[in-house]
Amino acid sequence: MEKKFDVIIVGAGPAGSTAAFFLAEKFHRSILVIDKDRFPRDKPCGGYLTKRVFERFSYLEAKRKEITEVPTYGSCFYGPDLSKQEWIKAFPVGYLALRTKFDNFLKNLAVTKGAEILEGNAVVNLLVNETEAKILLRDGTSYTGDIIIGADGARSIIAKRSQISGKSPSLSKGLCVVNEFEVPTEDIDEIYGDKRPTHYFYGFKGVIGYSWVFPKKHHINIGIGGPSNAGREIGQTFPRFLEFLHEKLMVPASIRKKSKFKAAIIPTSTALYLNQSYATRVLLAGDALGVVSSVSGEGIYQSMASGEDAARIANEALDERKFDAQFLKRYEKIWKKDLGGELKTAGNIMVLGSSETKEELMKKIGSFFEKMKEEQELFDYFANTFFGLK
Repeated sequence: MEKKFDVIIVGAGPAGSTAAFFLAEKFHRSILVIDKDRFPRDKPCGGYLTKRVFERFSYLEAKRKEITEVPTYGSCFYGPDLSKQEWIKAFPVGYLALRTKFDNFLKNLAVTKGAEILEGNAVVNLLVNETEAKILLRDGTSYTGDIIIGADGARSIIAKRSQISGKSPSLSKGLCVVNEFEVPTEDIDEIYGDKRPTHYFYGFKGVIGYSWVFPKKHHINIGIGGPSNAGREIGQTFPRFLEFLHEKLMVPASIRKKSKFKAAIIPTSTALYLNQSYATRVLLAGDALGVVSSVSGEGIYQSMASGEDAARIANEALDERKFDAQFLKRYEKIWKKDLGGELKTAGNIMVLGSSETKEELMKKIGSFFEKMKEEQELFDYFANTFFGLK
């Protein structure tokens, strides 16, 4: 007889693996996690973990040095005119990680707590009826469960099959291009020192968004993020950004100026514009939900938080044996209380910006940076908000 799981989670990234951890460890549910890739796998991302990741998910603290590369003690922010403002502290404000290592750790942690994992097989369909939800895979196999948590990324098949959709503002869905260059540690030490400040260039070469440099232990992560409708411009700007970094001696000669990059859609605050985040026997989490900040680009913490929220609601549904959309509607209230405030602030900024011309937006970005130069309190507020610090 085919085994029926309490919860099937599609996607083993931070959202899915966190949901699996809570459901297996705290609630003792039978869990199957399915991912189309085999781990460890890479994901186009800066790999910045804010301090609140370890404050909220305190079970990770003991392994922090194992799953991160280096602490970072602050940042340098640059306006469109390339003027720099430093925000460096005496204590770590965040941690830089490799997604291959971090995501693989979260997935393995869920497995050690009892979750089953199926890697390298893509979900192609979802069938839901009154008694169960069935997942159909690319190889023709199928699995059934009481609830499905769709944590399968920005192009979620679970969201599509559940008819969960929404029209987000044109600037709300983002795109990033990124390359993580392997570099000798001594070269990174010479350029960035042991405080490993991250660098953010707003409006570089007219791109609405920011370009970044994250100096890790053995790698320098370089990327550009902006609205998805400016994808061609962002891609064309990447080699110009590398050339600029060479000119400023911010990267070693071993990084080629015409290096390739990976690209990915970033669902920035798109959760706010979905028709709903649930359906009968279905909950969405992580990038499938769309909880990346439109302002900072932070998404790992938000994905993990939504995974925990989804796990708690799934457990309540299992306790009460209620899996209809009306019951699961409470999930939306929970994640909005948890994450909605910061997403709404970021989303409102992007909605307002979407109605302005590029020139108007660049002027506003420049004016904001000028104001931060004059008002230290404003700059501190911006930096603390950017990194999710209290």
